[in-house]
Amino acid sequence: MPIDDPRASLSALWVGHATVLLRFGRRFVLTDPNLGGAIVMVPRVTPPSLTPRELPPIDVALVSHLHVDHFDTWTVRRIDHRADVLYPAGGETYMGSVEQRTRALKPWETVQRAGLRITAVPVHHTGGRYFVDAIWNHASTGYVIEGGGRTVFFAGDTGYDPRAFKEIGRRFPGIDLALVPIAPARGGNRNHASPQEALQIFADVGARYMIPIHFEAYHSTAVPLDEPRKLLGAEVDRLGLEGRVFALHTGERWMLPNDEGGAPWVTHEKAPEPAKAAAR
Repeated sequence: MPIDDPRASLSALWVGHATVLLRFGRRFVLTDPNLGGAIVMVPRVTPPSLTPRELPPIDVALVSHLHVDHFDTWTVRRIDHRADVLYPAGGETYMGSVEQRTRALKPWETVQRAGLRITAVPVHHTGGRYFVDAIWNHASTGYVIEGGGRTVFFAGDTGYDPRAFKEIGRRFPGIDLALVPIAPARGGNRNHASPQEALQIFADVGARYMIPIHFEAYHSTAVPLDEPRKLLGAEVDRLGLEGRVFALHTGERWMLPNDEGGAPWVTHEKAPEPAKAAAR
């Protein structure tokens, strides 16, 4: 695991896919816990950079929706049992195997956990867990996490919705970091943002920095594995966003110093090798 510098008030380790280990001061948040391997018959190409045993004590686990690649019950059962698991309202049916304390959040609802202020915010994605149940289940959310003087927007998985994201930016001015999905779409997909749309989300919420997520872990029939990173890089260059958008590789850590004038930096570790399948 890359070294985490205590001089940084905010730290973000991209574990892979939509799973990010966030540190706000001394508090740890894990987004969309998935340290597993294949999704049924779909192999995981790039394995997660951490095993459950390598996780620090997790204070809060955030579940954006109940799809198996974002809510892996095998992983949740292996994180700290003292952690609070927050999930979108409407997902209660799927939480029966979770042993930790759980709490459903409605859009714009805020809770205080472990010294953190966490608000569920609207995004645009399908609900359910097994595809067909998305017809009647629409549980999906993003989150804004505030703590240690820092604010992070975690989009989970979403398509582009200008009204929702501009409203998030209006309600939460001064977001330090946005974690935004960039695959699998080329634009115009109601449930998945393309790299270009992800940068528009970044602009709409008014964040200082962005880390793209939700790419390079699984093959998709929609886009080649290497396309999202290439498209994002080209758009970042075109818009002059160098130094604000950090396209990490799985297992890299991004940190923001306490000094408001200080620039963020990234610590590296050998990234997990792509594999045909990653076993649990």
